[in-house]
Amino acid sequence: MEVTTNFSCSGVKLPRFMLHTKGQKGTMSDWATTSGKEDDMFSTHVFKPFERAKAAGEIPDDVVIRVYPGGFTEHGEVLSINAVHMWKVDPTDVRSLTRAEIEGRRRSVMAMDALRKYCPGFEDARIRAFGTAVGTRESRKIIGTGTISEHDTKNQGRCDDSIGVCPEFIDGYQQLWLPTTGRYFQVPYGVIVPDKVDGLLAAGRCIAGDQGSHAATRQMVCCSLTGQAAGTAAALSLKVAVQPRGLEVPALQSALETQGVRLA
Repeated sequence: MEVTTNFSCSGVKLPRFMLHTKGQKGTMSDWATTSGKEDDMFSTHVFKPFERAKAAGEIPDDVVIRVYPGGFTEHGEVLSINAVHMWKVDPTDVRSLTRAEIEGRRRSVMAMDALRKYCPGFEDARIRAFGTAVGTRESRKIIGTGTISEHDTKNQGRCDDSIGVCPEFIDGYQQLWLPTTGRYFQVPYGVIVPDKVDGLLAAGRCIAGDQGSHAATRQMVCCSLTGQAAGTAAALSLKVAVQPRGLEVPALQSALETQGVRLA
């Protein structure tokens, strides 16, 4: 998946921008394939200023900029401008990441210039801060003693070694399913246990699973879930002097339930 340089800005006339955005009548289906229920949901995405800037020769044709703004404050700030998307970046290569950091900031300035020129409410806006590092959506993943599939994330997958549940929230590979129905899938312990490496547990976006499932497991709620499970499993493994793969799952599940984790 693409990497992104996020930035924040200040000096936005929010009522003017919001009125303009509402008038655009954008929907979630304008920029992603949905499950159907999201088709008519309102979206605050901003595309047209960058199309106009490209037509004017101000942004190169091969540069992808589309804004998903969030974190509005009463002081005219937008705390998250998710706009600059870059492909063919290798997150395991420091040189590739360095190039992305430089290019992402260059494109952020392009985005800000286009917003000032073509987006109502942004006429006097300016960049407030860049994200501390380029945002990586997908990189290395482990091969685990268990796995999770795209089918599981879309069809309320269940497992005996559940370490928690995640809502049906899928965002990636041009797909968008929002968690509005109460549907959820269970996350198995095996996805955080490496198949061949002892003394190690994985958490976050590197857990085991196929590529389709990554659009769901990369979300923060799942990263938090696997992080809590990994920490708890590590502590229990030390306590009973076994490798994580040898930990009794019911003992882990009991400890997680004591912490308030929902397993089913």
